[in-house]
Amino acid sequence: MNNLINKFSISNQYIYKSGYIFYGISVFLILCVMLLSINFKYFVSNKDFSNISIDSQNKEDSFIELKEPSFNSIQQLKINTGKNNLSTKDLSNIFQKHAYLIDSVRKMKQVPDITIDKFPNDFNEINSTKVKKSLFIKSLLPLIIRENNKILDTRNRILKIQSSSVNYIKRSEALWLKKQYVNYKVKNHNTTDLLLRVDTVPVSIALAQAAIESGWGTSRFVTEGNALFGQWSWNKGSGIVPIERDIEETYEIKAFDSLSDSVASYMKNLNTNNNYLDFRKFRNEFKSNDDALDSLRLLKFLVKYAENENYSNILEKIIVKNKLKDFDEVKIYIAPYEVATLNFTQQ
Repeated sequence: MNNLINKFSISNQYIYKSGYIFYGISVFLILCVMLLSINFKYFVSNKDFSNISIDSQNKEDSFIELKEPSFNSIQQLKINTGKNNLSTKDLSNIFQKHAYLIDSVRKMKQVPDITIDKFPNDFNEINSTKVKKSLFIKSLLPLIIRENNKILDTRNRILKIQSSSVNYIKRSEALWLKKQYVNYKVKNHNTTDLLLRVDTVPVSIALAQAAIESGWGTSRFVTEGNALFGQWSWNKGSGIVPIERDIEETYEIKAFDSLSDSVASYMKNLNTNNNYLDFRKFRNEFKSNDDALDSLRLLKFLVKYAENENYSNILEKIIVKNKLKDFDEVKIYIAPYEVATLNFTQQ
């Protein structure tokens, strides 16, 4: 009987050991498969991005927009270039990869929220005018719309305070409102006068002025200082000295850390500078009468922006020829991905 029990015990021990070995081998194999799968995805992902320039060079024209995108299919966009200086071909392929096409923007009135801090250094080497304009517009559209959205948020908050039925406002609201009076240079602390200044700039006008002042993104001022709108500054060292500047002149072209900063400064200039008071009044009349804002009718009030007396006519020609009014009603598409900041840094 004891022999039988001993044999049974030895048999159980063997079974247990075999089970442990089988279990250990199974776990090891599963881990190996998982690691191989992760490494394969990482390899494919990096290979896909690092070969953007190589792939685009193998195509006759990598900038041609071939298909109608579906904005609902846009995946999460996370791009961190660090010190890598992407080329215009890389930028074009990134736009195409994420279904950002001009024809679709005109039709759907939506753009993905992509931030371009600086144009690639080889932007002025693009031979095709059509390609250059397309990349220029796609790069600036989200920046202009986002800045307008910020202004709208501020405007709506002021309207809310103004329409409040109570006779007093919170201290935090009063301090915030005081800050807006300072930012928009309203000395009489009147909310009606403040609202005249805190308002959006038509996208078509912003695009046209950026195109003129920056040569569609190719000027020296854009390359060296993200200066899209040729704003003057009389603070020495605050910008870039024009080569053609007269000896007795002291102005510089104001430089910015990013294209977004340039857009924000431009809009604040139109909203605060006394040269554009009529621009602001006429814009307000449109909104007061609930009329659709016609950007072309505002152009005559921008004649003082440049020394050229035909400046308003030049703006109109650019807007009409390039159908820029198509972008006046465009909104930023709230896609299921984080905003991508493409930092093009010089090496």
